[in-house]
Amino acid sequence: MGVLIPTRNCAALVPEHIASLLSWADLAEEIVVVDSDSEDGTVDQLRAGLRHTRAIYLTHPPGLYQSWNFGIQNISAKYVYIATVGDAITRTGLEHLRQVAEEFGSDLVISKPRFINAAGQALPDSRWLIDEILEGRKLEGPAPLSRTEQFLHTVTNLWCALTGSSASNLYRTDFLKQRPFPTDFGLAGDGAWSVQNIFDLRIAVTPRRFSTFRAHPKSYPAADYQVDSLGLQLFRLAQKVVAEQRVRNAAAAEILEAARWAELEPALNEAALAQDELDRRRRAKTPWLLQPAAWRARRARNRAQRKIRQITGHVLDGERPHDR
Repeated sequence: MGVLIPTRNCAALVPEHIASLLSWADLAEEIVVVDSDSEDGTVDQLRAGLRHTRAIYLTHPPGLYQSWNFGIQNISAKYVYIATVGDAITRTGLEHLRQVAEEFGSDLVISKPRFINAAGQALPDSRWLIDEILEGRKLEGPAPLSRTEQFLHTVTNLWCALTGSSASNLYRTDFLKQRPFPTDFGLAGDGAWSVQNIFDLRIAVTPRRFSTFRAHPKSYPAADYQVDSLGLQLFRLAQKVVAEQRVRNAAAAEILEAARWAELEPALNEAALAQDELDRRRRAKTPWLLQPAAWRARRARNRAQRKIRQITGHVLDGERPHDR
């Protein structure tokens, strides 16, 4: 397993991060640190505290997914774990993710982290897409997702990516090398990546929780990653991928039929357009509650979402008795 540590001015969190890493660093065949113009001693601390026979230190200009992609290209191990400074995972957790990936031949294994604040204190649990998957399948152990499940969960939850947090995931390195994270979707690059590869990814999920996701101030301005109409752009990406794949991929055509895409696509389109309009109205100076157009958009979105839930529920009910 390879470990990628992307860094940028995070020295305050490095000592705790090193302590976490040292509890399982011997599991790593290689560690690649990619730093983006840190000026606070981040890299010096890592060099001093992180002892590993195959640790290399690289530099890359600022850019979240650009740095991830660059680092991944320098990893040769079969799997890669992205160890963002501030987040943490247990030794048992990493071993479990690797075992699941091997058992199911997965390109991606997803789990859910626990949440802490900048001071390390526990935060209330947030409901993520993986919760819906685990509850719907009544999973008590790891399992692969069927291609139809993957497709439905991805296209109907574009605003909360199936990938969740990389703090709790394991990726197959070759897949990421061949299909790097897109860099034009702001902070949703991993979500866009799951859309781009919707017909090719082999995903497994596990109900076990062994990682922590830290909510803390970022070292870069949020404006650097602002993307207008992000949800609508992600849906247009999904439409593009579907259009490309359905004409040349027999498996994709079967998935689209099973997912009732002919009915689902118009509802998703209406929901995306209505949500985008509502978001635009909410950014206006006049409170959206006083805008008739905002209420119309809200009603249209809710109507479309009801249709989406109806279609999705019917398809998934038919999928679940045949879990793979």
